[in-house]
Amino acid sequence: MTIRSGRRHTATAGIGRRGLAMALGGALTAGALAACSSDPTQGSSGGGDTGVLNMYLYQKPKTFSPLAPNNGPDQLVMSFIFDSLYGADASYALRPRLAAAAPQVSEDARSVTFTLKPGLKWSDGKPLTAKDVVFTYNALANPATGSAQAGRFAAVDGAGDLADGKAASLKGVTAPDDTTVKIATTRPAAGLPGLIGNIPILPEHVLGRLPVKGLGDDAFFTRPTVGSGAFTFVQYKTDQYVELAANPHHRQPASIKKVFLKPVTSDVATAQLGTGEMDLAQISPTDLPAVRKLKDVKVVTAKSPGFNRIAVNQSQTRFKDERVRQALLTAIDRKGLVDKVLAGAGTVVDSSFYGDLAPSGAGYPYDPEKAKSLLAAAGWDSSKPVTLSWVPGQRDRDTAATVIQNQLKAVGVNVELKQVQVDALLSSYEKKSYDLALFGGGNYATEPSTVATIDACDQAYPAGGNVAHFCDAGLDGLLKKADAVADPAARKSVFQEAAKVENAKVPYLWLYNPDTIWAYRTRLSGFEPSGVPTNEVGFWEQANWKLG
Repeated sequence: MTIRSGRRHTATAGIGRRGLAMALGGALTAGALAACSSDPTQGSSGGGDTGVLNMYLYQKPKTFSPLAPNNGPDQLVMSFIFDSLYGADASYALRPRLAAAAPQVSEDARSVTFTLKPGLKWSDGKPLTAKDVVFTYNALANPATGSAQAGRFAAVDGAGDLADGKAASLKGVTAPDDTTVKIATTRPAAGLPGLIGNIPILPEHVLGRLPVKGLGDDAFFTRPTVGSGAFTFVQYKTDQYVELAANPHHRQPASIKKVFLKPVTSDVATAQLGTGEMDLAQISPTDLPAVRKLKDVKVVTAKSPGFNRIAVNQSQTRFKDERVRQALLTAIDRKGLVDKVLAGAGTVVDSSFYGDLAPSGAGYPYDPEKAKSLLAAAGWDSSKPVTLSWVPGQRDRDTAATVIQNQLKAVGVNVELKQVQVDALLSSYEKKSYDLALFGGGNYATEPSTVATIDACDQAYPAGGNVAHFCDAGLDGLLKKADAVADPAARKSVFQEAAKVENAKVPYLWLYNPDTIWAYRTRLSGFEPSGVPTNEVGFWEQANWKLG
């Protein structure tokens, strides 16, 4: 990949990703849908209403709070109702949204300036200004709000005092006027725009009067009727749909009047694409042959910026030896998973780093005998069971879990499968009570320093996205060194060195980078499938969508 310059006149740092983007399963049956005799999602024309868009939501959402731990469906909804300073284009390069231009990063990478577009408004008509950005960043950097993103602001001046309760705000984040945000850091932080630029901005005039403690769980986030996205929140009809309406005060008002995000199973979504009840859905590769036969349905694909992996709980003594983790990775036929489970729609990965930062020639090809040898050398006790947890509902992961179970059993790892819900999985991360956990997501394509949020010692969950509780001083040092380098070429070199160390240590069992496949009715135009909105606010321009 290309590391963009962070210098003042050409700054195009990438967009980071908030921790724990997970793909999850469906929650509503076809029978339940059929029982809805009066379905507002269908308008007056049985799904053909030019003002109503119906979109597949692959699990029922839980929260609409950027501060609280959330999952893919939550993030997808938030991508409609909140906006961020920056997004990413199809090549994962930075793209201004609320911002007027790319961030200005000083030569020493110790200060960043964001400039907002003039005349921005919230959905209630109130001005959206730099003060809202300052408020949002203070809320995110303060653990008292319930934020899991404080680690992203570690380099900002005053972050330590805010986290320790010694200060009420970040000393280094200021708004000299309504369209300017200035950030000062205590050390070089070339990747800072990529870590925080994509975060949804929150309305200070609504939330600023509320107590700081527990702000992320405030009732506002169950009904966030004030936002800055192309659409505004109307209601969540539990287990049936999230209803959104066009935001009349958006910087580019949408032509679509209503959006209904519907949590159904993938089978139901595919069937409804055919009947016209569903306009847009992400589909499984195994459904692709059937979907391609549907009349008036178009299929498009895009490379995902994240990957599917298995977290190995390294708080457990038996998983601390890197030879064990190397053995587990070697015991899994990942190429076979891509070919059979994804129907070839994906790529095997051997690092959390993306593109040309990933180490070449340092793979872990499928080799059961080598896996057995590594386990024997590490003194593995095959009599103790190992539980593999995951949230069911996505066909590729459901299938992969069974395949992985059998392949690990073949080398002496007694795997038991355990389907869990989101809350239970997040709780097991925090309590360190799980063994192995299958999940996916993230955006590591735009800003490589984002890898620190899942690898660094100080990012262990819930402080950050390091759910594996992995810690390696050598890798930590390289990640910090890379972030302190402003020169793009030198920075790239350090990240490549870090990628080699990560590859050898195996903090996660990397599986594959899946292609995202979208199917939509041809009456929808303006849809660009770049990125995955469940990974990051700012990938899609919903205001450009039109229904014919």
